[in-house]
Amino acid sequence: MGDRRRGNTVYRRVYGLVDRKRLLEERWPTYLQFDPVFHRELQQVPVDRVIRHYVPSACLRELNIQRTLDAVQACAVELVDELKAATSLPDRSFGISGSVLVGLHSDSSDIDPVVYGREASIRVREALETLLNGHGCFLRYDAKSIEILYESRSMSGSMSLRDFARHERRKVFEGKYRGRDYFVRCVKEWDETSEKYGDRQFYPEGRSSIAAVICDASESILTPCRYEIRNVKVTDGPREKVPSSIVSFRGRFCEQAFEGERISARGELE
Repeated sequence: MGDRRRGNTVYRRVYGLVDRKRLLEERWPTYLQFDPVFHRELQQVPVDRVIRHYVPSACLRELNIQRTLDAVQACAVELVDELKAATSLPDRSFGISGSVLVGLHSDSSDIDPVVYGREASIRVREALETLLNGHGCFLRYDAKSIEILYESRSMSGSMSLRDFARHERRKVFEGKYRGRDYFVRCVKEWDETSEKYGDRQFYPEGRSSIAAVICDASESILTPCRYEIRNVKVTDGPREKVPSSIVSFRGRFCEQAFEGERISARGELE
């Protein structure tokens, strides 16, 4: 039984990738397809099964003209208003994603703002650095919040709580706003990228563990985030091909490392 409701339909969120795949295999296998570009099975919705396209920027516009907002919606709008005031960016630079976007938020839901554009993302990051250091509505995660985050992300197999806390405390795109969790996603504008699906092919080469030095973290604030690396040493996995960059589509790895830092990483070599 689910804990979210929209109209007469009850929903339950399935967060873990393994759990999600198992559910799709059992009930909706058509949403598991071999992708000809990434050369692996991916969870994806066929275009002819798409009923509605949810757009974060449109969601924010709708919330701004609604006469009545619940507590979560109002908090989301207020957060974006504060970022707009601190950056002088226009409305079009922002959106609202997450459960608020699809109308499935609860009283305890977090806020997921979206920032459009590389330059806008830099300005929002600079503003949050200031707001988190001197504005009562924005707060960094405290020790208890970080511990909860550590457990919810099942990070015990990847790094110690101490190392996890050290990384999370450096981040500004996540924290608390008026006591509610927020997580900012920054994405490029359409005119900032020319690559289209299928322009390049990706082939899995197996799991790899490396040690390296970050030489360019300019896209670490974006989703997907990218870290250019040098002085790479493969510590486990295929050794014939040495990676030149680390890329992740998961927002949790944004702001993870900075230029000049020596890092260790584990993931799929492509």
